Amino acid sequence: MPTINLNKWILQDLTRLNEQELVDYLFRLKSEVSPVNQDEYSIEVNADRLDMLSLGGIVRALKGITGRELGEPKYTVRDTDYVLEVERVPSRPYALACIVYNVKLNPDLYLKELIQFQEKLHDTIGRRRKKVAIGIHDLQKVEGKVIRYAPVPLSTTFVPLYQEKEMSVKDVLQETPQGKQYGNISVWDNYSPAIMDEKGILSVPPVINSDRTRITENTRSLLIDVTGTNFDSVVETMDLLVTGLAELGGIIGRIKVKGMNVETSPVLRHTLVPFSLEDVNRRLGINVSKDEAVTLIRRMRMEVETGDGLAVVVPPYRVDIMNYTDVAEDIAMAYGYDRFTLESRRGMVTGSLSEKSEIYRKLRTLLIGAGFQEIYTLVLTKSDYQRGEVVRIANPISVEYDSVRNSLLWNSLLFLSNNQHSRFPVKIFEIGEVVRRDESKDTNYANATRLAVAIMDSKVSYEILQSPLHQVLLNLLGIAPSYRRVDNDILMRGRSAEIILRDERVGVIGEANPEILRSFNLLYPVLLAELDLDALRRVI
Repeated sequence: MPTINLNKWILQDLTRLNEQELVDYLFRLKSEVSPVNQDEYSIEVNADRLDMLSLGGIVRALKGITGRELGEPKYTVRDTDYVLEVERVPSRPYALACIVYNVKLNPDLYLKELIQFQEKLHDTIGRRRKKVAIGIHDLQKVEGKVIRYAPVPLSTTFVPLYQEKEMSVKDVLQETPQGKQYGNISVWDNYSPAIMDEKGILSVPPVINSDRTRITENTRSLLIDVTGTNFDSVVETMDLLVTGLAELGGIIGRIKVKGMNVETSPVLRHTLVPFSLEDVNRRLGINVSKDEAVTLIRRMRMEVETGDGLAVVVPPYRVDIMNYTDVAEDIAMAYGYDRFTLESRRGMVTGSLSEKSEIYRKLRTLLIGAGFQEIYTLVLTKSDYQRGEVVRIANPISVEYDSVRNSLLWNSLLFLSNNQHSRFPVKIFEIGEVVRRDESKDTNYANATRLAVAIMDSKVSYEILQSPLHQVLLNLLGIAPSYRRVDNDILMRGRSAEIILRDERVGVIGEANPEILRSFNLLYPVLLAELDLDALRRVI
């Protein structure tokens, strides 16, 4: 879970709570406090409460849970004459910006806290800047009223943050620590996204800001830009930032947006989440009235609509509230877990295997009965052993474990290579997870469960593996698989096939080609089969 450090005296002053009260109330809010030194707290915040990654967010939550303030705060929002023009940026298409006046960055503890909040949002909702990146600028140093978001050539120059001389964007990406870490995220066809004013570059998302608009303790107004690959995440990040600053006295300045599907920014999005009081009481095992439920929700700094039914008006900073179970949890926290009574119950329940585990156990039993020995290998392996797209480890401890396996076949071949002195035939199998490309996932990758079966002998033929594997699948599923010729880079042409069950491809089988054998220093022929167990379960 993310951890933030805050000055204890500032926190106590803003909340009017002593140290023990802070510890107790933050614990009710799923956060744990531990002292760093005599002036500083370390607060471990639950991963879903992104609003509490800032000083303003924690102050707002504590004022509510203690009953000092109820419901959503009414922040001051003003229209400004600033305009954000968003052009087409293929690698990072979404951008918003806003102004925050009357910010408090002095003493420098407030400045450090703001930078900390920015980085925590980068690491959480921003997925280490890949999904969302934030730029914070001193508004007084921004030239003009029009802010542009557009791609710029890598030859464009500016003075990066904490640098003294102009550098090209290309040099920034290649020479600065931030460029080396984040530079490849958004470069597209030798262009990089940039936030610009009339004078030039303000920031190169998601890498670095310009030194020209660096914020200091004397900064009183901010220009904030948020760019990303997901529009909802950009909106949520901007709302979290500005409401956290507004809680500490900031005034939100709304700007016009051109080129996006919103007219102004920040959006300050509100949503409605309906809930049934009966469902909440039944889930929690309590019996609160409608009026009590409304008060408890308002203590969590949200409002409630009480028309035909009950619905929580989710404020911009509560991005974690999605359905009625989240509402029930907030009611429980405001109610107080210490008020819940425990009932003594006696019962005896017999455990059972999941359907997935039952299938895998039966499969193991059948393969062992067919004379195969099960092996267990590591998920990490050497990238040189693999074929196709591979997930690489950024800073591997050893070059032998610098990637995540995308197939079980590589470890099976490596195992056979290390056991060529064993008594023939060597018959092995492994059930395990691999990581494959999946564009439907947020990370573009997903885990998949596979079965690999292999036989090494002085002489082999396709039927030596096909026959026992065919019988195993027939015994497991009650249906016989069919086979369809296939050619690939791993198996020998004319000695390989796809395994088909109920018209769905579930795997491949065949004899390893000589090139693969040489790459693993194998002197004997090998038969291989790999099945997608997720597909196998779908056809059952």
